[in-house]
Amino acid sequence: MDNPQKTIAQVAGFSGMGMFRGEFTRLLFKPAPLNSGIFFVRVDLPNRPKVSAHVRALSSNFKRIFLKSNEAEVECVEHLMAALSGLGIDNLEIETDGREIPAGDGSARLFFDILKKAGIVDQGGKKNIFTVKTPLAVSSGDAHILAVPYEHGFKLSYTLDFNGSFIQRQTYDLEFTEESFCREIAPARTFGLSTYIEEFKRLGLGKGVTDENSIIVHENGKLTKPVSTKPAELRFPNEFVRHKILDLIGDLYLANTVIIGHVIATRSGHSLNVQLARKISHENS
Repeated sequence: MDNPQKTIAQVAGFSGMGMFRGEFTRLLFKPAPLNSGIFFVRVDLPNRPKVSAHVRALSSNFKRIFLKSNEAEVECVEHLMAALSGLGIDNLEIETDGREIPAGDGSARLFFDILKKAGIVDQGGKKNIFTVKTPLAVSSGDAHILAVPYEHGFKLSYTLDFNGSFIQRQTYDLEFTEESFCREIAPARTFGLSTYIEEFKRLGLGKGVTDENSIIVHENGKLTKPVSTKPAELRFPNEFVRHKILDLIGDLYLANTVIIGHVIATRSGHSLNVQLARKISHENS
């Protein structure tokens, strides 16, 4: 059958510290039945409540994605969702004993590798596919996203622009496949502007930031590790725009559909990304 739904072949685990709250969390990835979707199970809470990895469960998008069902919340799901999109996983149960998904190395690579090693199996049924037939647009200030028809699959284009400070303008185009995601996008790490540091301290966030999981970008373009403040080295010359595409892929996968179209984004972040995910989910319902 063409485009069958997929899950993992066997149980896999991952644990680590969350970047924002610095809390240690254990994840257990389990195969899930056909048409069950992707969902989290808060095993640390009474009655093990489920939280759907869907845009309808979105509760906030301040610097990361929050999903909520009643009092059960899960946050920082975007890098994991990107890995699931890259692998084409439709159905998955994710047990977690905390609310924040571990940061790993600040990219999607560890999630991708763990799930890939667990094996990906076809389940039959049909994938949920959304084909962009007419343009869909969202914008806020000087940030924009446009989805247009594209018959060759899923393509993403992103322009990162801080008006000449911090990072020089970067653009990147990606023809989305499992291979291209694994090679070009999954390893791209989280970065933060130096101007965020005081705000994060004031809010009590960033407790799990390490030299390994993020990069600080200063207004003069200097790159440093966040804890040691030593010079930071990039995995790609344009790692930052690649990470923005990683976030965009993860956020859009909250629509729980494979997109056939070209998504063109300029300066977008989580807030705008999920606006487009909502539009796609609505159009696809």
